[in-house]
Amino acid sequence: MATSLKALTRSIFKVGLFGFGGGLGMLALLRAECVKKKHFISDDELATAVAMGQMLPGPFVPNYCEYIGYHLFGLRGAIAAGAALILPSFLLMIILSWFYLTYNTLPGVAQIFKGIGAVITSIILWAAYEMGRVLIKDIKGVVVFFFALALFLLKFDPILTVILCGMLSIGLERTRHSNAIVFAVPIFLFDSRKGLELFGIFLKIGAIIFGGGYGAIPFIRNEVCNVRNWLTAKEFVDGVALGQLTPGPVAITATFVGFKVMGLPGAVIATLAIFLPSFLMLMVLVRIYRKISSNTYVISFFNGIKSAVVAILLSTGIFFVLLNWQQPIYALLGIAALITLLFLKIEPVLLILIGAVFSLIAG
Repeated sequence: MATSLKALTRSIFKVGLFGFGGGLGMLALLRAECVKKKHFISDDELATAVAMGQMLPGPFVPNYCEYIGYHLFGLRGAIAAGAALILPSFLLMIILSWFYLTYNTLPGVAQIFKGIGAVITSIILWAAYEMGRVLIKDIKGVVVFFFALALFLLKFDPILTVILCGMLSIGLERTRHSNAIVFAVPIFLFDSRKGLELFGIFLKIGAIIFGGGYGAIPFIRNEVCNVRNWLTAKEFVDGVALGQLTPGPVAITATFVGFKVMGLPGAVIATLAIFLPSFLMLMVLVRIYRKISSNTYVISFFNGIKSAVVAILLSTGIFFVLLNWQQPIYALLGIAALITLLFLKIEPVLLILIGAVFSLIAG
């Protein structure tokens, strides 16, 4: 249990600052910081956070952090955790956006991400191994795990996979009934001033996208390139690339768009708007979950999702191996990092920094 909101906020900020590798890379770092190092929550509670986050639209990782904050400190904890996660990537995106829009080029920093990618791959594989040991406790969990792993490796829709795993777990418990909760989310349409229009666009996108931050990219492109001509196609592609270079959620691309349209106020408006819908829905979902969490069907459903979480991590680690360990020198770096994580108590963030320095030297 966290001793203070300040301690939790500091840890989440660290995850946001070093959270390269997309949502699963950030999840692995979140576990290393909040479960293994600080013991704020257990693996079971983290898996519940993931289950909640996967069920909602919007970027996944802010949902996880907001759930943890709410679980520990209520509404103020949820707000603090969400803000702490997003703030590092927001600030870095502002700097990179200014640099790009001033000089019309991207900073030449891609080289360091080769080493970071190799190390993030190791962290994800390590997290899958550690969480599997804790969360998969019986033969039912093993069955659900391999079912989920097969679907993820076949690139089946991750949200449907998670839901199917929950249903499979219920089926394995030989239950016949399930409860469904449907949320109706109003979409507020804003008009007139550009700031309200910008807010309305990203609020709408944040309310309807599933599949994490990557799911938002085609919607953002349509709104800002095709419908309104705020960005050229090249500017938008470069904005997405900047989002890949920064830590934190991929949906931070919204910050670049807002900065291009209205400067710093626009960056703030777009960033708040895209993350707000899932935050509000999460608050509702947590309250409902607490009332029904003792139900047998609900327990079985979430047990199935916990096995799916391990499969998500492992399947992502496998794909990252193929992506980030292609060159022998980075494969050796990744294997060394994985061995270090398995047998030594070392800060994963330190390994990320070592990977960045290593890739600069190798380059």
